[in-house]
Amino acid sequence: MKFYFYVMLFVVFSVNAQGKLDCSKCSSEIIDESKLKNEDVFSLKLLKNEIYARKGYVFSSPEYADVFKKYDWYKPVSDNSSIVFSDIEAKNITILSRRISEMSEYLRNEKNSKYKTLSEEKINQIFTKEKRKELGINFVIWKVYDYKDKTGSYYLVLTEDKYKETVDGNNFNNAVKAFNFKIENDRWIKTFETNDFKDKHEDSIWFWSKYIYVEDFDADGIIDPIVIYGTSGPNLYDDGRIKILLYYKGKKVGIRIQNGILDNERNFTVDADFYMLPKKIQDKIVEQMSLMVENNHSILPYGWQKKMAKKMTFISE
Repeated sequence: MKFYFYVMLFVVFSVNAQGKLDCSKCSSEIIDESKLKNEDVFSLKLLKNEIYARKGYVFSSPEYADVFKKYDWYKPVSDNSSIVFSDIEAKNITILSRRISEMSEYLRNEKNSKYKTLSEEKINQIFTKEKRKELGINFVIWKVYDYKDKTGSYYLVLTEDKYKETVDGNNFNNAVKAFNFKIENDRWIKTFETNDFKDKHEDSIWFWSKYIYVEDFDADGIIDPIVIYGTSGPNLYDDGRIKILLYYKGKKVGIRIQNGILDNERNFTVDADFYMLPKKIQDKIVEQMSLMVENNHSILPYGWQKKMAKKMTFISE
């Protein structure tokens, strides 16, 4: 875990050092707080500690010590107590500390991911009518994950085609579409897209945020989005479908579940590539499937875990 934390610190700081956002002027200028809105916790903590590092602070944490010692401007002092911060530096430390606290509170509440979802206000600001048209987004944007990894910055955009007004918190949709865009020098590059429609006998189809993850499960510095959506039918979840899609190293790997009240109606297929994934990723997806069963969102065939352990690609009763 410490190695992963170090990798993320170094990656984020390296990006900042290349001109994105750093604290080289934090001793003479107050930080523009609007520029912090899209920064993740890793970036914010590095910015705060960069103020300390530029004063020669000696870090007890090896993660930060190893990052800053790589830069010529870092000159460690013999005694941290001798460091005196200017009013501007102290103000900037306060600004960053407050933002880190706000983000940390958000992360505690957003259990599925350490990466934040955009507010409705931010979505409307970024995804203007013109931008949606340019990107081919025709459905209502339901949720946008804003995340970064060592390969760049991304937006995972989940959209739904509603056909009936919300009732008791449940949306009725004809279709869903997910887009993943990489933002590179103001260019939007679509890295993947997936879409599906409700069948004639189904009432609705929607993304299941309770089970969606945007994480780096194998600690290789690359985010592995797990996108999950499902449908409901005459018997609600009991005869609906569920699709689990993982995007790993540019490849889509899927599990397609058909729920059913009767034994012979229940089955699911597993892409063979699933069993080639790192074990941590396999375990996370199996964990999510178990949660679906516990939450009465799915009825899986008897003994399905043992059958997956045998690497079966079609599993039924």
